[in-house]
Amino acid sequence: MQITLNGSPADLPDGTTMAALLERLALTVGSVVVEHNGTALLRSEVEAAPLSDGDVVELVRAVAGG
Repeated sequence: MQITLNGSPADLPDGTTMAALLERLALTVGSVVVEHNGTALLRSEVEAAPLSDGDVVELVRAVAGG
């Protein structure tokens, strides 16, 4: 399947979940904010979120500063 990841096309195996995508990118749920088709996901929603062909995913690294 093909998704758009941070504005670029990405090919993924069918059945990939959001959690598997993060693992593939060596990211953890708490280290990024996940937006799926225009909706920001809660941490608890990321684990079960399925991906489908044509989905748009934005991953924003959470940073702390002061």
